[in-house]
Amino acid sequence: MTIKKIRYHRVYEDVIEQIKGLIAEGNLAPGDVLPTERELAQAFGISRGTLREAFRILEREGLIEARPGGGRFLSKALDSMEDKNRIMDNIERATIIELLEARELFETGIVELAAVRATDEDIAEIEAAFRKWGEIDVEGESRSAPDQAFHLSIAKATHNVVLINLIEFHMDLLKRTLSKTAVIPGRKEEVYEEHLLILQAIKDRNPEKAKNALLNHLSKVRANIQKNTVTK
Repeated sequence: MTIKKIRYHRVYEDVIEQIKGLIAEGNLAPGDVLPTERELAQAFGISRGTLREAFRILEREGLIEARPGGGRFLSKALDSMEDKNRIMDNIERATIIELLEARELFETGIVELAAVRATDEDIAEIEAAFRKWGEIDVEGESRSAPDQAFHLSIAKATHNVVLINLIEFHMDLLKRTLSKTAVIPGRKEEVYEEHLLILQAIKDRNPEKAKNALLNHLSKVRANIQKNTVTK
């Protein structure tokens, strides 16, 4: 049985692909028991929390069955591309929710530090990214780039390489987060206002205000992601 390390930002795709691969290789068939959480988490290179969230969705979709005291079993194969796409979409959303939880911890510190350390040049860069966000077409293909640039420019204002790398590492999920809410009517305008509050707090050199503005933004993102979860 060959299991590859999973890159965190592709976990929602790789969990499905690797389970499918095990089925295709003849190593896992309906009725077979899956390896333990600890074994799979170590083999995939992901947290057990992330794995459990993936399993929760797979169980809800009927692909995996949990038996008290008996582990988890493969219930069925993926019968159609539609099933696969729906399951992957829901796992992606679960991964995004986990990212938002993490951002509530590390990105609040980033905006607080940016409010203290930002130079005039840093603020000008943040404002430029903010203006670009306001100019994008809601239907435009590149609409995620200004959002990523806005959050990255704030991280750069901390002048802390580790914090900058944290944002850069999660750029793929930041992009995918936006793609899940972009079609919601009026959401572009809401994000514009939420970003404006963050920018203004940094310009005011007010760390607490910046933190609260970011938490408000993330709570709105989380609510929209959860509200638009794909079901059967």
